[in-house]
Amino acid sequence: MSELYDGKAFMCIKLLKVLNSGRLYSVSELADLIETKPRNIIEYKKELELMNYDIQTVPGRHGGYRMNTKANIPSVKLLPNEKSALFEAYNYVYSKKDFMRKKELASAFGSLMSQVDVEDKSNKLLVVDKYQLSMAEEDIQKRYNFIEDAINIKRTIQMEYSSLKHGKTTHIVDPYKLFIYNNSWFFLAWDHEHCEVRYYKLNRMESYELTKKSFTVYRDFKAENYFDKQGLTQNGEYQHVVMIVKGTRASLMKERVYGKNQTMEDLGDGSYKVSLDMQNDKTIVSFVLGCGTEATVLEPQWLIDEVKSAISEMGKKYVKQK
Repeated sequence: MSELYDGKAFMCIKLLKVLNSGRLYSVSELADLIETKPRNIIEYKKELELMNYDIQTVPGRHGGYRMNTKANIPSVKLLPNEKSALFEAYNYVYSKKDFMRKKELASAFGSLMSQVDVEDKSNKLLVVDKYQLSMAEEDIQKRYNFIEDAINIKRTIQMEYSSLKHGKTTHIVDPYKLFIYNNSWFFLAWDHEHCEVRYYKLNRMESYELTKKSFTVYRDFKAENYFDKQGLTQNGEYQHVVMIVKGTRASLMKERVYGKNQTMEDLGDGSYKVSLDMQNDKTIVSFVLGCGTEATVLEPQWLIDEVKSAISEMGKKYVKQK
């Protein structure tokens, strides 16, 4: 690698670009992101502070560094692999039906690329979504804009909502935050009838309108309390599931994490004992049924009973009529 990319000035600019996001980074995170040793981060930070960049040091176990104010970053020549990463990220995001700011993304990316020497823009990342929403992209966009506006002006909404469990029902809610879960747009909202924060899916909104009532977000509301690494925290109690899997299902479960604390024990005969914690009883039953004959549930007993019952009911539907 040339001195241009090894020099302290270049590394300081790389650090500045990361810190300019505004979030808090630990020293080890920064070292990984700019590909250097943790001890160098402290040195580069001092160099930036000598150039009057305002970097805050947050002490403590969960502390680190962050920018107090946005910084003007000197232009830097991008490495070939950095250019490729930008193009792949752009093509990936732009191809997704659930991304609602494509015009703004295209404009921002165009501005960025106008400052970069790019040899070939034709090599696009191929993205294939197997299960896409049936609702038209413009209809999702319309609902997204409506909820975003209601959040910004803090206005209560009334909507007809199609629930999987209760069918079509009327809800009066205060929308708090939009988010994506499993490639679909949702929003968190305070439900007036049930007096709690609930999740709502945009494409299940049948009709909707603003009311004349304004709302205030509850002081103790924290969006992060409603999510974890496995998805939605308030999506039913976690159930501990143990089953034997084999064949294709075993291969798939080695590729992906389907629940909390997932472990796989090789039984030596081509099958595996899988243990994991999953949410939502109906989702768990559906998951096991989807495994077909390649899975055998060992526990809990209620899941065994539900699977047996479902298989029995399905079998009755295919009995030949005399």
